[in-house]
Amino acid sequence: MKTFSGSRLAARFGLALVILWTVPTALAQSRAEVDARVEEILAGMTVEQKVGEMTQLTLQAVSATAATDETTQHALDLDKLREAVVERHVGSLLNVWDVAFTPEYWAEVITQIQDLAAERETGVPVLYGIDAVHGHHYMQGATVFPHNLALAATFEPDLARAAGRATAVEMRASGIPWNFSPVFDLGRQPLWSRFFETFGEDVHLVTEMGVATVEGLQGDDVGAPGHVAASGKHFYGYSTPTSGKDRTPAWIPDHVQREYYLEPFRAAIERADLRTLMVNSGSINGVPVHGDAAILTDLLRQEMGFEGVVVTDWADIDKLVNHHRVAADQREATRMAVMAGIDLAMVPYDYAFTDHLIALVEDGEVPESRLDESVRRILRLKLDLGLFDDPYPAQDLVEEIGSPAHRAASRRAAEEAITLLENDGTLPIARGARVLVTGPAADDAVIQHGSWTYSWQGTVRGMYPDTARTVLTSIRDLAGDDNVTFVPGATLTEAGDLGAAAEAARAADVAVVVLGEWPTTEQPGDIETLDMPAAQIALAEAVIETGTPTVVVLLENRPLIVRAIAERAAAVVMGYQTGPYAGDAIAGVLFGEVNPSGRLPFTYPRFANSLATYDHTQSEETGPHGFNPQWPFGHGLSYTTFETSNLRLGRETATAADAVEVSVDVANTGDREGDEVVMVFVRDLVASIEPAVRRLRAFEKVTLAPGEQRTVSFSIPVQDLAFVDRTGEWVVEAGTFEVQVGDETASFEVTSSASGTR
Repeated sequence: MKTFSGSRLAARFGLALVILWTVPTALAQSRAEVDARVEEILAGMTVEQKVGEMTQLTLQAVSATAATDETTQHALDLDKLREAVVERHVGSLLNVWDVAFTPEYWAEVITQIQDLAAERETGVPVLYGIDAVHGHHYMQGATVFPHNLALAATFEPDLARAAGRATAVEMRASGIPWNFSPVFDLGRQPLWSRFFETFGEDVHLVTEMGVATVEGLQGDDVGAPGHVAASGKHFYGYSTPTSGKDRTPAWIPDHVQREYYLEPFRAAIERADLRTLMVNSGSINGVPVHGDAAILTDLLRQEMGFEGVVVTDWADIDKLVNHHRVAADQREATRMAVMAGIDLAMVPYDYAFTDHLIALVEDGEVPESRLDESVRRILRLKLDLGLFDDPYPAQDLVEEIGSPAHRAASRRAAEEAITLLENDGTLPIARGARVLVTGPAADDAVIQHGSWTYSWQGTVRGMYPDTARTVLTSIRDLAGDDNVTFVPGATLTEAGDLGAAAEAARAADVAVVVLGEWPTTEQPGDIETLDMPAAQIALAEAVIETGTPTVVVLLENRPLIVRAIAERAAAVVMGYQTGPYAGDAIAGVLFGEVNPSGRLPFTYPRFANSLATYDHTQSEETGPHGFNPQWPFGHGLSYTTFETSNLRLGRETATAADAVEVSVDVANTGDREGDEVVMVFVRDLVASIEPAVRRLRAFEKVTLAPGEQRTVSFSIPVQDLAFVDRTGEWVVEAGTFEVQVGDETASFEVTSSASGTR
C-alpha cells in the first residue's frame, strides 16, 4: 500500500521531522528489565494496593472548587487527594474540572499529585490521563487542531501524525502522559453526536489516519521526551447506535463487526503498538462490551494479541446495573467487568468499585491472580512511560506549547481540510468585490472550534483567546473592511431580519452565508433529525432569491440536510470544525489564496432517511430511490482540473499470496498548482456475501504544477481484498476484481479461493 512520505510534508510545510531508529537488541533487554521490575513491585503489593492501581478517579473527586469559566480558579482538596493517592492507593486520575488550566497550574496540580504518590509504600507514580482529541485543548495556550473528521478530509496521514506529535509534546510539558485518543470508530451513523470525532466512514481511511495519529503520539519509544501513550477508542462498535443516540444499542452482524469495525483497532495494535484501549460504553447485539469476556479476553487478548491496558469509559461499570440491566448491583457489575477483562475502571467519583473488588477477592469470587494480570499491564505502562524515573512536567518542553511550528501545522491542516463541494465559477471571489457576509456561524469562534475545546462541550466563550479569528474577521482582512457588509440574518435556530440580509445581498457582488451547528458531544449532542434548522435554510433562501451569487459555507458537527439550498447556491464549501485557523482557511479558499484540496471522508446525505454509505451493496441501488447522496464519499473540487489516464495493472491473474501493482497517470490540466487525491477503489464482482459496489484500498495525495503529469503507483495485496464470510472466516474467493481510479477501470482474476488470510 502506498502512504505519504514525511519528506512531502516537510517540503511543503517546512516541518522538522524527527526519525527515531529502533535497536531491537537494546529494546529486548529493556523489556526484560521492565518485566523483572514489574514482578518485583507486584510481589510486594497488597490486595488493597493492587485494587487501587485498577481505580481511576476524576479530578473533581479530589478537588475543593471548580474552574467553571475564565473568572474562577480550581483548587485541589489536599485531604481528599491524600486519601485517594496515599490511603486508597489510587493508580490513575483524569480529566479537568471544568475548564482548561494554564500550563503553570497544570504543572502545580501534577506536581502535588506525584509528590503524594512518592509517599506511598510502593512508590508507584500516578498515571494521569486526559482527552486531548484535537490538540491539548484542556490547557490554555496549547495548539488546537481541526477535529478528526476535518483531518480525514485532508487524506494526508502525515498531517495526523504531526498533530499527534505536537499534542504529545504539549501534554508532556504539562505533566500528562496519557491521551484518550484517537477515535477508531467508523463514522457511518451521521445522527451520532460524536460523528465529528471520527476519521469518516471508510475502514481504510480511518485506519491510516488513526494509525498515523498513534505514531505521532507514541513515537517509537513512548517514554522518550515528548511522547505519550495513546488510547484507541471506543473498542468497538460504539459509533453506530441504531437510534443514532449516544450510548444506545448497536445491532451489527457478526461478519460486519469483524470486517469493518475491528480492523482499525487491529491495525493500530499490530502496526503502531497501541498501548491502551478504551471500551465502548454501549452494547452490541444486546451484549454490553465492558462486561463481556468473549470480546475483551477471547477476542481482544487471545485472538488480536493486545497486551496493553484496557480502561472503561466514564462510569461504565455502574451502567451495567442502571443502564444495561445485566447486573443486579454494583458488586455483581464489578465482578462481571473485571472478569471480562477490564484493567482500569474509570469510576470516576467514589470508591465503590475499590471496596467491592477488595471484598470480591477476599470472598474468593475474583482470584488475586486476575488482579495481577491487570496490575502487571498498568505497571508496565507506567515504567515504559518513564514515570518511575520522572513523573513530573517536562520543563524543557514548556517553550514548545503553542509554538510557531505547532501552530503552522494546525493552520496547514485546516487549509487542506476545507472541501469545495459546488462551484459554478463564482469562486474564487475577485479582489475588490463587494461581499455580504451573513449567517449565525460567520462570526463565532465557538462554532468553528467545536466541542472538546477548553471545556467538555466547548461552549464557555470566555475561555477562547482574543486572537481567535472567525470567518468574518478573515474575510474582512482579505477583502478590505470597506468591501464587506455583515448582517447576522438569523441565529442557529431563530430567523432574524431576513429582509435586511436580502437588501444587503442585492447591494453586493457576492454573498457568503455561513451556516453551522452549536458544538455538542456525547448525550448533550443527541438530535432528532438531520435537517438543518429551518431558520438557517430560510436565511440562505432569502439571499439566494435576490439573484446575487451566493456561497454557502457549512460549519457542522455532522452532515445536516441542505438539499433545498445546495442545488441553488453558486458554491458550497464544507468547513467542518477546523479550529483556530478555520476563518483564515475558509477565507483563503473563498478568495483563491488557497487552492482547495479537501475531499469528503463520508457520504453527505441528500435526505434525512437515506443514509447509505459509499460502500453499499448493489441491491441498494435498485428502484427509483436508489443511492443518491448530496455529495459522494471522496468528492471535492479544485481551482484547477485533473485527469487520470492509462490505468494499468501489473498482472492479469493473481493468487491470495500475490500483490497487484496498480499504476495510473495523473495530469494537472488547469492553470494553477493543485493537490489531487488519487484513490484506488476495488470491487469484487461476485461473492458469497453481497459485495460492496466498491471499497477504498489505497490513496495518495499528489501536488502537480500546471501541465504536469505524474505516474502514481500502488501495490494492493490480494489478502487486503478478503471479506468475512458467514462462518466468521476471512476469505478471498476466486473471481473477477475491478479496479477503479477516477473514471478509469481495469480488471484482474483471482484464480483460487483462500481462507484465514488475516
